[in-house]
Amino acid sequence: MSLLWRDEVGVHLSPRAVCMVRLKRGVKPSFAGEHEQSVEAQPPGHWAAAVAAVDAQLAKDDWRGAVLRVVLADCWVRYVVVPWAAELASADERLAHARQLLASTYGDAVSGWEVSLSDAPPHCARVACTAPAELLDGIRDLCSRHKVKLASLQPQLIAAYENWRHCLPASGAWFVTVGEGTLAAARLSEYGWDRVHSVRIGADWARDLKRLQTFGRLASVNPEEGKVYVDAPQAWREVAGPAGRELHWLEDESASTTLQRLGRVRRLAA
Repeated sequence: MSLLWRDEVGVHLSPRAVCMVRLKRGVKPSFAGEHEQSVEAQPPGHWAAAVAAVDAQLAKDDWRGAVLRVVLADCWVRYVVVPWAAELASADERLAHARQLLASTYGDAVSGWEVSLSDAPPHCARVACTAPAELLDGIRDLCSRHKVKLASLQPQLIAAYENWRHCLPASGAWFVTVGEGTLAAARLSEYGWDRVHSVRIGADWARDLKRLQTFGRLASVNPEEGKVYVDAPQAWREVAGPAGRELHWLEDESASTTLQRLGRVRRLAA
């Protein structure tokens, strides 16, 4: 069977939960199922239990034989904006530069991690992200064992931005996604992202809502700019109440792709 017609399974991995969706491919792709599973709490940074939960699910008849798209919680990922450097002529040089910037920002904690660098036109900044090589290898090994193609592997901030991109202004705003224990934000400029932040969050949502509002002030150049667009669990929107009126809570218009459907399941399950 052509890969164009194979079902797709979307997987969102986080330390304490796994969300999965399956879409049946065809002329009119259709929703074929979803799965949500709590994972036994582990020390921060550990992922073995989450990967094992996906492994067990893919062995079941209802989840076999599909192309896989995986999204990683931002708690496992680090980001940095990489300015344009005309003297870097090759892809290898640009990647080495990105690795140096990540190391200078995060230190030895990211030593040996796998680095990816976004595409961008000449003279524009790029975004680099890095995640533990052992985690990425574990996901690839899982695909190999189940004989499925890994169509995409993205961190939550990148995947969520792509899902909502059609709803966002071209510049002068922040895009923020809220996940398990992490708030990740990118400032949108005329030439792409010009800032990216990732911060730990806890149970004090009122304090974290104030952080979101602060992003707006950081983005403001004139009164019409500085909006903050938020991709967050449904519970955040309900708790925010009047305090969240300055924020633009992104609502589902449609969820036609695998990753859009996965994002919706994640927000409702959190």
